[in-house]
Amino acid sequence: MLHTDSPTNEDLPALIRSVEGHWGAAHLDELPKALVTKDLVRAAVTAGALSLASRTLLVAPGADPRVVRARRFRGHLTCASAAEILGYPLDHPPSRTHIVIPANHGFRPSRNRALDDVVLHRKSTITPITVEGAPLVIPSEVVACALRCLDELEAIAVADAALGRGDTTIEDLRDLLTSRYDATARKRLEEVEPRTRSPLETPVRIWLRRAGFEVECCVPIEGVGEVDHVIDGWLILEEDGFEFHCSQEQFRADRRRVSAAGTMGYPTLRLTHEDVRAGEEHVVRIVSDFMIGIARSPRISLPKNVEILRKRGIQV
Repeated sequence: MLHTDSPTNEDLPALIRSVEGHWGAAHLDELPKALVTKDLVRAAVTAGALSLASRTLLVAPGADPRVVRARRFRGHLTCASAAEILGYPLDHPPSRTHIVIPANHGFRPSRNRALDDVVLHRKSTITPITVEGAPLVIPSEVVACALRCLDELEAIAVADAALGRGDTTIEDLRDLLTSRYDATARKRLEEVEPRTRSPLETPVRIWLRRAGFEVECCVPIEGVGEVDHVIDGWLILEEDGFEFHCSQEQFRADRRRVSAAGTMGYPTLRLTHEDVRAGEEHVVRIVSDFMIGIARSPRISLPKNVEILRKRGIQV
């Protein structure tokens, strides 16, 4: 694969640029033949301008390790690894790199292509794109893969985010989930809510529906605005992600919304980030106890002073 022609002074910068143009990791047979000489490759490696990750894979300094792993297999990042780069919510960074390769692409595991740090997905349809200097597949293929592969809540949260940003559509995802092996992924797709604004909303919605509550999502209420959820038609449930509720202005707006909702007969329950992270049983118990407490309360009544009622136009 390496030939022995003598390199020129311009060849080394050209070789480096060519490797960088392949996402920072290029196989020798992907590079211009004139640049793939033994002397030039040796000079680049000796100077620290490039390194050899294997006999045939040249890597630029600072290349993303996820990209290098994908390039080992001549693949593209997908599933959780691509979701991380695209900014879709994940409970934690993936411990292994998710890579998609053609279904008919054969390879032999070796010391330089070990499988212990990767998850290989074989697909007949691969639509490559570049995002932040990394080789990915298009968002619809990323999300379809996540719906097949990841844990239920994480997969649905990824789909919620991608649909909410307009990166894909329900129809695109359905078209990618037609195999008889995709039954679970299709069922998960039915749980997706494109209007979800926060990753905290996804598990809460699923847990409460699983517990038997009627859950409406992203409900507009006149005089209040859009609320995260309405439970059983009368309880407003909001999830307070810190990034959306940390400012004084947002704090005041939240309190005004609670007051406005109360005047219309909607009590409001707010769940914190810690509440959601405590898990399904904790969230279901909080919501259940809150609703039962209000519905059974002997303390709820109109103001006892009738003058207050008269001033508000209420006849007693």
